[in-house]
Amino acid sequence: MNVHPDEPAHDFDTVIPRDGTASLKWDRYAGRDVLPFWVADMDFQVAPVIQEALLERIQHPIYGYTLPPTGLAEAVISHLSAEYDWSVEADWIVWLPGVVPGLAAACRAFCSTGEEALVNPPIYHHFFDSHEAPRQRLIEVPLQQIGQRRTYDIEAMRAACTDQTRLLMLCSPHNPVGTVFTAEELAEIGELGIERDLIVVSDEIHCDLVLDETVHHVPTALACPALAPQLITLMSASKTFNIAGLNCSFAIIADKALRARFAAGCRNLVPPVPPLAYAATRAAYASGQGWRRQLITYLQGNLALLAERVADMPGLTLLPLQATYLAWIDATALGLDDPQAFFEEQGVGLSNGQQFGQSGYLRLNFACPRSMLDAGLSRMAKALAGR
Repeated sequence: MNVHPDEPAHDFDTVIPRDGTASLKWDRYAGRDVLPFWVADMDFQVAPVIQEALLERIQHPIYGYTLPPTGLAEAVISHLSAEYDWSVEADWIVWLPGVVPGLAAACRAFCSTGEEALVNPPIYHHFFDSHEAPRQRLIEVPLQQIGQRRTYDIEAMRAACTDQTRLLMLCSPHNPVGTVFTAEELAEIGELGIERDLIVVSDEIHCDLVLDETVHHVPTALACPALAPQLITLMSASKTFNIAGLNCSFAIIADKALRARFAAGCRNLVPPVPPLAYAATRAAYASGQGWRRQLITYLQGNLALLAERVADMPGLTLLPLQATYLAWIDATALGLDDPQAFFEEQGVGLSNGQQFGQSGYLRLNFACPRSMLDAGLSRMAKALAGR
């Protein structure tokens, strides 16, 4: 992704202390010398256009219940058209305070008592708890590994479906394995959904964070247009533009009847989007693309550093990553019962693979200033050398 020469240079190197901000990421280790690389928020300042939009909005001293502001849907639609050649209509968009509430609302809307939802671990942990256990059942069909690449096992998914399976929940691009699925792979998913009459929920929150320049994200809606009456796409600017704490996401649902059923699932469960979240999201999509382009370049550099350093750490293997800023590391060769606890004791806070459905693995968030990443990797190397 090339940076336009007229774009101002954005600073991703400065370490910004988050003391006193009640940061979930950092306060987990308050009072301890542990560098956090776990939860998926970035240690970068937001794009200046977002901060300016927030400052402008807070000049009005009332922050009541808020409708989507003028220009918001247009900014999203323009972005989806420019980036993915996807034509979306404004009335297809259902605004949400997060992708996770969208997953829960889908389970509520489309899975009755005794019915099933299907997921593909390892996967973002909220996929495991979006259904209402024990009222509903979760079917887990692991991703298959072909060479070094993880993808869907369509035949295993087909075999796992029963007459009670109602919902298929996808993560594309995938968190935590970082796969960008091909149009052909997603078309097969769509065909399975049509064959088994499944509602398909496609979480595409990481779609704007493709780091591998040889691939391109394809929305599930474009890969399988015939799936439209059964498809819900979930998206957000939150991961890409580091505004996760502002709680604004959206569902794209082309089918009117499906949209109504989804909205019914949201009723009395999903709160409205806050006014500052709307303002930040509009600014991100309308004016933040230059910042995003430079972010991608910086993350590519961080990933290259990570790959180089992990290659010299015996017992760790970095799986190839095409998208997201979340590295998936195989630590099974270390022979440790809990590799996450081992590294935490050595001052590096990582996510435990067990949380995503695969023990012995680690997830490392490398969306941080390079000096912080370098320090964390040095701690990991030192910990392994001292075993």
